[in-house]
Amino acid sequence: MGNNQSDLIPGLLFFLVLLGLGLWMISQTRTHIQTRSFQLKLFLIAMLVRFLAALAIYEFGLSNVIGDEDSSGYFLGRYYGGLWIGQNRSFLELPSLWAPAFEEHHRGYYYLVGTLFFLTGWTGRIPPAALNCFFGAMTVVFTYRISRSLFSNWTSVRVGWLVCFIPSMIIWSCQTLKEPVVIFMETVALYSCIRLRQAGFDLKYILLCIAAMFLLYPFRFYASLVTGLAIFVTFLLPELGKRAGSARFAGLAIVILVVPLAISSGLAARSESQIEQFDIDRIQQFRVDIARGQGSGVESNFDMKTPAGFTLATAIGALHLLLAPFPWQLGGSLRMVFTFPEMLLWWWLFFAGLLPGLWYAIRHRLFEVMPALVFIFILGLLYSMTFGNVGLVFRQRAQILPWLLIFTVLGFEIRKLKKLNNFGFRSYRPGVTLTPRH
Repeated sequence: MGNNQSDLIPGLLFFLVLLGLGLWMISQTRTHIQTRSFQLKLFLIAMLVRFLAALAIYEFGLSNVIGDEDSSGYFLGRYYGGLWIGQNRSFLELPSLWAPAFEEHHRGYYYLVGTLFFLTGWTGRIPPAALNCFFGAMTVVFTYRISRSLFSNWTSVRVGWLVCFIPSMIIWSCQTLKEPVVIFMETVALYSCIRLRQAGFDLKYILLCIAAMFLLYPFRFYASLVTGLAIFVTFLLPELGKRAGSARFAGLAIVILVVPLAISSGLAARSESQIEQFDIDRIQQFRVDIARGQGSGVESNFDMKTPAGFTLATAIGALHLLLAPFPWQLGGSLRMVFTFPEMLLWWWLFFAGLLPGLWYAIRHRLFEVMPALVFIFILGLLYSMTFGNVGLVFRQRAQILPWLLIFTVLGFEIRKLKKLNNFGFRSYRPGVTLTPRH
């Protein structure tokens, strides 16, 4: 690319600034203070791994191998940044500059990159890639915190390392794509929801939850709606324990604050309009559009207007969302071939860990894991219905992958404890050996 396009030196400096910012933010934690040193190490390593991957892609030519078709976020962001600089806009005008991001369709990442370039004058790939590395590394930390809040230290530590190093979470976190921001916001919102259910009313988590949902909207509006619906359903469920009333009051506070904000800002009306356009005809046409002319497209002849066609098409989409790519689909492109090692790893994790982990969580910890389950189900159903491209659904799985990995490692702990029980080392009792640690 050349230094004028990559901004390697500014990118390195920006990476160091973000690294220091993340370490400082984690050092201020109070909820998980006992494991703060581990979180610092986890963030540091996750950040380094992702930034090295970004350098490999944008500085050493790996982008020529894996492709760079979805680069519109970077190029439009550079356009917006240059436009604002050319118009002599000031820093104080940023809120008004961002207003169209909440009115248009999934353009938040363009405005984020544009803001970065507007404030710094940079134009290359490395700075926005470093920003995405930061979001990806913080997602690792929050996923660890979620697991630590719900399950044992054995599970949470392994979840942290797995999310840190699994290739899917690295590759989507180091490119100039919207996925790192989207996954991070979803994780923060649902983590806040889980903490409110456990600890009761806490203004910090209420505001964090609302902010995450609100900021998620311009990046992917339906993800914001799905996250909000998962949180809403969670607080409607029966509450257990001494903090039941306090937790329900926290949920009511979120509703009281979010609904007027959504109505007054026009987000509710725009969301309703977009949802009304999402009918069976549009779903079927979307499936056709993303399948045709694509190397990893999968065309189908199901008539989704019939119950049988809708069910079969959605079921096949769900199988691809959970397990794609399949071996016979790896010849579509070189990028698909590169996924083969992770495909083997993921299939082992899915059958050996995820299925037993989900079964245990549903049977013994249903109310505690309900935010994750509702989120996985609704978003998974949406992506299953609209499936038509293996590469796209592989990327979509990254949105639910942190949650799937939590249940996966839980499944391995279940297997481990049962094995120890069979050999008489200790008694295995659900809910006792797997107690939440905060």
